[in-house]
Amino acid sequence: MAEKLYNKLKRLYLVVNTLRSSPASKSELLNLLQEHGLSIEVATFERDKKTLKEDFGIQLVYDAHLQKYKLEEMDDRELAQLIQFLQFNQLSQALNANLSSSVKLLDYIDFENETLLKGIEHLHQLIVATKNQLTISFKHYSFQSQKTHTITLNPYLLKQYQSRWYVVGQTSYGAVRTFGIDRISELEVSTDHFTVEKLEIREKFSNCVGISAYAMPKELVQISFEISQKPYLNHLPLHASQKLIDENENEVIYEYHVINNFEFRQHILKYGAMAKVRSPKSLVKQIQKELSRAFKNYS
Repeated sequence: MAEKLYNKLKRLYLVVNTLRSSPASKSELLNLLQEHGLSIEVATFERDKKTLKEDFGIQLVYDAHLQKYKLEEMDDRELAQLIQFLQFNQLSQALNANLSSSVKLLDYIDFENETLLKGIEHLHQLIVATKNQLTISFKHYSFQSQKTHTITLNPYLLKQYQSRWYVVGQTSYGAVRTFGIDRISELEVSTDHFTVEKLEIREKFSNCVGISAYAMPKELVQISFEISQKPYLNHLPLHASQKLIDENENEVIYEYHVINNFEFRQHILKYGAMAKVRSPKSLVKQIQKELSRAFKNYS
């Protein structure tokens, strides 16, 4: 059963990832699956199309003129998250398949930082609680106060940022807060149900980089980068709203409609002399101030 599910998710990943790049005919998609050892009948292909539509909200549209399938227009962020989910599934299955081999698997895999995995043992319970709208309680260590507090929370969303996981929800005193699961202990899931308020948490997070100040209004930001950074920024944008507006032989200019929060400024600063904020002036002054402070540290 597990293998059938894995094969199905792998098929979905291959189909969506292919159509994300360009349209393809049914025969081309079936041949692609065959090349990956996933030969299926047309009836199975139709069932996969139904799964994509009903379970993931992705519609495969047939273009009669091209005689090919393409993806129905949808939010790029949602599509990217589905791709990432399917990629995680493929990685998990690949690791599981090799656990029984005599080769020491971790000799060939180097994770970014093992400390980032702290707290992932809570993910299953948090997913269950969030999905079923169950109140949770836990102890959480605060870096700011350097104390451990007992928290009661209605979880609304699980959020990943820089390989760390966070749970976002409404506390017993009414505030919407974000808690790093790497600092959670003694997690308990109650049987008490709560009603989700329409706070549009997920949509608000789409307006920012990271996890802070996500409810603030967006700003229109222009940044110029050295031309050498163009392929990297095109492949890994600073934010989903990134839009190329101008370029020459020396620089490339991008525009962002994004919240000016701490994480966004940190991403700009990491480019050092290769980036220059053009607008708004408030952000220009913030970056100037940070660079000035950094310079003083070396003077």
